[in-house]
Amino acid sequence: MNENKKIDFFSTNDLSKHFISKTVMGGSIIMAAEVCSSVLRIGSVAVLARLLMPEDFGLLAMVTALTVFAERFKDAGLGDATVQTPDINHEQVSSLFWINLSICFGIALILACLSKAVAWFYKDPRLTAVTIVIASTFLFSGLVIQHQALLRRRLYFGKLAFIQISSIFLSLIIAIILAYSGFGYWALVARELSRAIFVVIGTWLACPWIPGLPKRRAGIARLLTFGKNVTGFNLVYFFSRSVDKILLGRLHGPYWVGMYTNAYQLISLPINQIKYPVQTVALPALSALQSEPPEFCSYFQKMVHLLTFVCMPVVVFLAVFADVIVDLILGPQWLKAVPIFQIFAIGAFIEPIVHTVGPAMVAAGKTGEYFRLGFIESVLLLVCLSLGSIWGAMGITTGYTVAMYFSLIARFVYGLQQTPVKIIPIVRTVATNGGINIIFALILISARYLVGWNFLPQWVVAFIIGGAAIYFLIWIFIPGGKQMLCDYYSYAKNVFTTAK
Repeated sequence: MNENKKIDFFSTNDLSKHFISKTVMGGSIIMAAEVCSSVLRIGSVAVLARLLMPEDFGLLAMVTALTVFAERFKDAGLGDATVQTPDINHEQVSSLFWINLSICFGIALILACLSKAVAWFYKDPRLTAVTIVIASTFLFSGLVIQHQALLRRRLYFGKLAFIQISSIFLSLIIAIILAYSGFGYWALVARELSRAIFVVIGTWLACPWIPGLPKRRAGIARLLTFGKNVTGFNLVYFFSRSVDKILLGRLHGPYWVGMYTNAYQLISLPINQIKYPVQTVALPALSALQSEPPEFCSYFQKMVHLLTFVCMPVVVFLAVFADVIVDLILGPQWLKAVPIFQIFAIGAFIEPIVHTVGPAMVAAGKTGEYFRLGFIESVLLLVCLSLGSIWGAMGITTGYTVAMYFSLIARFVYGLQQTPVKIIPIVRTVATNGGINIIFALILISARYLVGWNFLPQWVVAFIIGGAAIYFLIWIFIPGGKQMLCDYYSYAKNVFTTAK
């Protein structure tokens, strides 16, 4: 292997010279990629929802609700360990690569063996073949975990963004063609499989690092401990996040799972275009600042302010115009998903803030505490979902939303105490932005009441433009708001100029 490539992928010493500009540019690239991905996903949902039935979406969601446990185990936290560790070498990453690949092979084998059990659990024989195909995607995932970690470590977010967009685009074309040809739920299964294959091809082209053979004395004990705690959090947290679909599938069948899943995806897609880029950059950025507490705290506070400033008004608008948006994107046959969509919006209002605490804890090396936090949150979620399941899909949605607010409290009270971040300024930021957006919501509801609840779908564009104008006007009259808007404008302008 060429020595220069080793330095390129494993050393981060040269990043400190232009650290802020690189993280800002990286976040902007990921954000642009997420916008493109969201457009692709929304467009595909709009097309596939008209070519397929809710039951088709539900079948895939029922399988992935069970496999999400394995999905979070496949990484074993070793990707984050590669990103967070200040000094790491070729031998260590090679050992981690083979560990990840072995884990993913084991997961694929176990899931394939359990395919008949999955079909028995849901009382649907179609799920046997679906589970086997989904299991195969784990083999491809094991091939890219460490390669993508090296790209993140080097802040090569442009390459990661291109891989993300191209793999989604190509897999969606395959899904639409198959759905149009009458393959039903297999179109969605093929989308998952083909995307995994395209990600492998793109990642290895972007990071042509070739792992060596594993060595016993590679010095990865600390990395494995780090990964163990992160994996422990992922396992309990994300498995508990699948209980909602498992309960719905078991008690009410694939129809309501399809309604529930698409409602959640529809509310998540717009806010993910800002939430995901910020959080993707957060771990490597905060990891680089772990020895500088004031800068660490400042970066985190700016991240929270940006997320609340952008995501909260988007969620408010989606909630107020839920019926129009669901009808416009999914079609009239999905209108039963509107109340589910609106209840999800209440949780989505604060969800981006909840997910900022995790990267801060991991960057600070508090992975043991991170695991305990995940366990606490999972217990709270399971209790809320169990109580809510009595009232069907609406009850489970309400339970999920209530649990999200419990998670916010737990992460602020317990999680942030493990980091250099000061809690009071963060609470003040969230309360201020939350209050402003509640005012914004009341204005939108009043405007819609005056105009009338029923109107042509294309008029939603006018509401978007008018809503944005109202939101900025509110900030102008808030003390310090005008300066903040000017700062964000300068930030956006500088990013655009740098990109050119």
